[in-house]
Amino acid sequence: MTVRDVWNIVREDVIAADVYTAFMMVLYIILSVVLHDHVHGAMTVIWTNVLVLALISGSIVLVRLTGSAAITFVRYFYIVPAIYMMYDQTHLFVAPINPHLYDDLLIRADRMLFGIDPTVWLQRHAFPALTEFLQICYFLFYLMPVTHALDLWFRGDVDRVIHFARLMSFVFFVSYLLYFALPAIGPRFTLHDFSALNNELPGVWLTETLRSIVNIGGGVVSGTADPASVVNRDCMPSGHTMLTLVNIILAFRNRSRFRYLFLVLGSGLIFATVYLRYHYVIDLIVGALLVILCIPLESHVDKYIRKATQR
Repeated sequence: MTVRDVWNIVREDVIAADVYTAFMMVLYIILSVVLHDHVHGAMTVIWTNVLVLALISGSIVLVRLTGSAAITFVRYFYIVPAIYMMYDQTHLFVAPINPHLYDDLLIRADRMLFGIDPTVWLQRHAFPALTEFLQICYFLFYLMPVTHALDLWFRGDVDRVIHFARLMSFVFFVSYLLYFALPAIGPRFTLHDFSALNNELPGVWLTETLRSIVNIGGGVVSGTADPASVVNRDCMPSGHTMLTLVNIILAFRNRSRFRYLFLVLGSGLIFATVYLRYHYVIDLIVGALLVILCIPLESHVDKYIRKATQR
């Protein structure tokens, strides 16, 4: 098989989710080159992304050549680790490109809308059982979309798996790119004492453990001297709100067997983003508005990609 043959297979079988992922990886390769002296691990980003792009291309070709169900599964579900990898890489570049924090702006927006700081007001009504439930909901952020996709896969509905991967990756990556516009670290650092969180919002059994895992995922390891200086600047817009809403909407469109579970847990998750002090309410409002924009926009982008690859 020649290089031209490989290229033709990739061009013919590529889907929009592959293009979105490739766009992000190439963008971060370019940023790694341009900001090499300012980004720790820039060379790792470059070689990692080159390798992953090659593996994605290889999976597309292998599906065509073998028809293997296992390879087909990898070919469509690679997007799960790729999304999280892009999340980690995003936060290597946010501070060097936009070193300012815009929490003050977001706090003013909340106060203008509500006349109060919502997280401070909610603290008066907090109790351990509710905190426990909401921390569990928040922790399930990545697991709910994966469960939805697996439900579609085991139903044999590959077309819906592809559509789900397209829209979810598109919305994830839109949220990542918008972090560069208004970096913010959230009310748990600005309006509250982060070190007092476990005392002020105690749970029952799992809250502290799940909270610690979430902190690590956001760049804060236990014992960090100045967590506000290292935490990911990913408040605006609320990606948790955006992706959870998309997952719920598609679950009902796809008649997923888990759609009512997603509705309950997803609603809890969205409320938890404020209750648990991860987000300002304005972050959620902007996230919800972006979902309204992104769903039809992605459909148009997908049509353009399909026409371009057919040509």
